[in-house]
Amino acid sequence: MGGCAIFPCFNSLKSRVFEEIMFARIFAKFFWDAYDYVGRLILGNVVFFFLILGMTGAFTALFYPIYLYFGRSPVIFGLGTGAAILFALPFPAAGMIYFLSRISEEKEPELRDFIRGLRIHYTRLVKLTLAFVLFFEILAANILFYINPDIIPPQWKLVCAVISGLCVWIFLYLSAMMLFAYPLAVHQRVGIRKVLYRSFLLVIDNPGIVALTLMLLFIIWGVGVLTRGVTIFILNLALSASLCNSLYVNVMEKYERMALEKESREEEDTKPSSWKEIKTRDFIEDRHDRYKRTLKDILKPWEY
Repeated sequence: MGGCAIFPCFNSLKSRVFEEIMFARIFAKFFWDAYDYVGRLILGNVVFFFLILGMTGAFTALFYPIYLYFGRSPVIFGLGTGAAILFALPFPAAGMIYFLSRISEEKEPELRDFIRGLRIHYTRLVKLTLAFVLFFEILAANILFYINPDIIPPQWKLVCAVISGLCVWIFLYLSAMMLFAYPLAVHQRVGIRKVLYRSFLLVIDNPGIVALTLMLLFIIWGVGVLTRGVTIFILNLALSASLCNSLYVNVMEKYERMALEKESREEEDTKPSSWKEIKTRDFIEDRHDRYKRTLKDILKPWEY
C-alpha cells in the first residue's frame, strides 16, 4: 500500500514497460507466423477474398433493387451490409485462425486445415458474427438518430452529442472485443455467451495491449486502402487473423504464467513436510525458438 502511494510514477512506468514487452512478443509471433507460412497464407487469402467478393456481389444483387424500391433507405442499406458481413466474415475467421492455431499448438499446419477450420467453426462463428452485427447495427442507428438535426431539438444537442460520443466509444470497444472473440471461439470452442463475456473481460484487463494491437490492425488495413486493395487481395485477411491469434495466445500465456507464479509463491509460504516436496518450477517461455529471431534472420529462414 505504501509503495503504491509513494511511487505511483514508478508503478505507471513499470506497467508501460510490461505492455511494451508484451506487445513486442505479440508482434514477434504475428510477424514470424505470417513470414514462415506466407505461401499457404497468401493462397488462403486469395481464396477467401474471392469467396467474400462473390458473397458481397450476391447480397448486392439481392438487396440493391429493394434498396432502390424503398427510396435508398439507410435501413435497407444497413440490413444488406450486415447480411453480407454476417456470412462473409466467418470464412476467413474460421479457416485462417484454425490454421494459425495449429502453429500455436506446435503442429505443422497444412492447406487442408483451412477447410477443416471451416467445417468445424464456420457455423459457430456465423452466430458470433450475428451478435456483433446486431450490436453494430443498433449503435449505428443510435448515432444516426442523435446527430440528425431535423429530429433533435436545439436544446438537446449537447446531450445528444454526448450520447453519440458514448456510442462511438462502445463501437470501438466492440471492435476490440472482436480481436479476442474469434480466436477465443476457435481455441476454446465454448458457447457464444461465454465468448462474448470472456472477450469483454479480456479487453478490460488489457487496455494498453488492445489499443496498440488495434492501431497495428488499422495500419494494416490503411496500407490495403493506399495500395488500392492489392495487399487486401494478397495478404490482409491472413495478417489480421495472425495478429488476432497472436494477441490471444500471448495474453493467455500471461495469465498462465501469473497462475504458475501465484502457485509457486503459495508453495514457498507453506513449509514442506519433507525435502522431496521442494521442487523447482519452470515458467512459460516462448514455445518456438523462431519467435526470438531478429530482422536479420529474414535472410536465412532455413536455420529454423
